[in-house]
Amino acid sequence: MSSTTKSSVPLLASLTFFSLPIVILQCYNHYNKKLQEKKEIEKRQNKRNLSMLSKLRDSLKPPLPPVVQKLLSQCRLAYLSTVDSTSQSSHLSLMRFTYLKDEEVIIMSTNTQTKKFTMIQEQRGVALLVHDFGTGDVASGEYSITLNGQCSIVDDKETAERYRAAHLHHNPDYPQFIVGDDVAILCVNVSSARICNIDDRVLKWNVESPEALSS
Repeated sequence: MSSTTKSSVPLLASLTFFSLPIVILQCYNHYNKKLQEKKEIEKRQNKRNLSMLSKLRDSLKPPLPPVVQKLLSQCRLAYLSTVDSTSQSSHLSLMRFTYLKDEEVIIMSTNTQTKKFTMIQEQRGVALLVHDFGTGDVASGEYSITLNGQCSIVDDKETAERYRAAHLHHNPDYPQFIVGDDVAILCVNVSSARICNIDDRVLKWNVESPEALSS
């Protein structure tokens, strides 16, 4: 073996000794980078999935109890309670409404210059009181129902006009409260109900457990 060959062996060994950790570190960094990229992709996918599930949950509403559906279909007037979060008080309004059974929503309208419109912009939680009792001394009707839910101002023009047309069809004698550029369409999604009958028996319903009515 020549002297040149003998001297190159230790040199190669030294280069291998010093370069091997660098190669290993580069491989580790490359693997770690790919792992982080995979995690980011999974994270974004999970966010998209959660968003889709949230939209699906909002669009698939369990039906309201039959007694609530019946009363909402028969009546046109309700008392709407909104919350003034700044002064820690509430505001009560007599409202004409329309119940769309196929969509399980309650439609109302209000002038954009009213106090309730301002309050709904700031705090969407509302309560609605609907009853079928008469106004005289003679007992009539069966139920008084308090509904709790979220009230949204319908911004989508196509949806708003569709709801407005249905609301006007259900309340044809009151266009002054329904039609106009300064009249907003409101949509209530009910999340719970308290149903009181003429014998003062109260049943409760909740969207989280729609199968059962509890006392």
